[in-house]
Amino acid sequence: MEINLTLPQSEFYTSQNKYVAAVAGFGSGKTEVALTRMLSNMMESPGLHQAYLAPTYPLIRDIWYPKVEDFMERLGLPYQINKSEHVIRIQGLGKIFCRTMEKPESIIGWEVADAFLDEFDVLRTDKALHVFRKISARLRQKNPLGRKNQLFVTTTPEGFKATHQLFKKEKLPDSALIQMSTYSNAANLPEDYIQNLRDQYPEQLIEAYLMGEFVNLQAGSVYYAYDRETLETRYTARPQEALHIGMDFNVNDMCAVVHIKRKGILYAVDELFGLRDTPDMVDTLNESYPDHHITIYPDASGRGTTSKSASTSDIKILKAGGFSVKAKTKNPFIKDRVSSMNKCFEERMYYVNTRRCPVYADSLEQQPYNITTGQPLKDGNYDNRVDGSGYMVNYLYPVVKPNLRQRSIGGF
Repeated sequence: MEINLTLPQSEFYTSQNKYVAAVAGFGSGKTEVALTRMLSNMMESPGLHQAYLAPTYPLIRDIWYPKVEDFMERLGLPYQINKSEHVIRIQGLGKIFCRTMEKPESIIGWEVADAFLDEFDVLRTDKALHVFRKISARLRQKNPLGRKNQLFVTTTPEGFKATHQLFKKEKLPDSALIQMSTYSNAANLPEDYIQNLRDQYPEQLIEAYLMGEFVNLQAGSVYYAYDRETLETRYTARPQEALHIGMDFNVNDMCAVVHIKRKGILYAVDELFGLRDTPDMVDTLNESYPDHHITIYPDASGRGTTSKSASTSDIKILKAGGFSVKAKTKNPFIKDRVSSMNKCFEERMYYVNTRRCPVYADSLEQQPYNITTGQPLKDGNYDNRVDGSGYMVNYLYPVVKPNLRQRSIGGF
């Protein structure tokens, strides 16, 4: 079988990892290379079957089967497509079981050596993960050449969904993530194809649909300068090291992110979310970090009365707990604390230990803007988990604005 592949297609085709994902832009050739790899596996070990799964049967009927027909005719391979049983039989090689991912519980009753999940991120994350587990149990045929069974994912990124979780956020062992941009396959596309996509989609979608990047698809990411891989750290707090904690007050959802500061650079090293109230937070911090000097940069609204006691403010409770508290008389403007955060990320002055702060990292990555108001979305999830750090970063590294003063000039 003579084939011509782009560089990212070649990475996918030659990968020996147990789990392989191609996150691809439109027109990058992901389905073509998946079919090529599938047939290569069958030619290498005739009699070992393959599985192809798509989100719906209409996609299998209208897109997959015509692509298979064209491919087989180009190769001159005798084949038969049984559209009622959803099985493709290739003479002398084996079967390709074609199934939908609509009902994960129906993925039973057959065995294959390898499986290919197409447009995986079209599914809801919970359903996609269910499909992934079910199809993994179908990879039972043993390869006589000793090659491991493999599970392949091909998808256009649709935000931070199952592919992101399995291949980047909580990276599976023995897995590979390959990004295929539309540009990599431009030689095989119409000359105006890429420009037409640019004309039709907003900028944040272009990153996904042309470059194969995981991006926030709602209305742009608030913390656009945060990059999980570039700004990763494994630092943790040393014994008795000073701690800097950004804190947000919420009834039954107290939020705090613990930081250390070394040579002027901030490192998020721990997170505390979902605590009941301010006294609960005080007890937890003193128990977790008994020998550290702790400075807290809280929501300035904590100067008012707390939900715990109508006569005591949250900030007074923090001070009574033995902490230093740095809070201005009022909170900074939202745009100012967001700018402070992004500036620190851009200048490599702020890193996050994602193993110790997984929820915080997700929130930085995924909080969108509210399309109606143009402000960061306030839904009680992402905002609660990042606001406290914003107060701290803006206090330590405020946005410096030009000082405009009126001045009289002699002679006028």
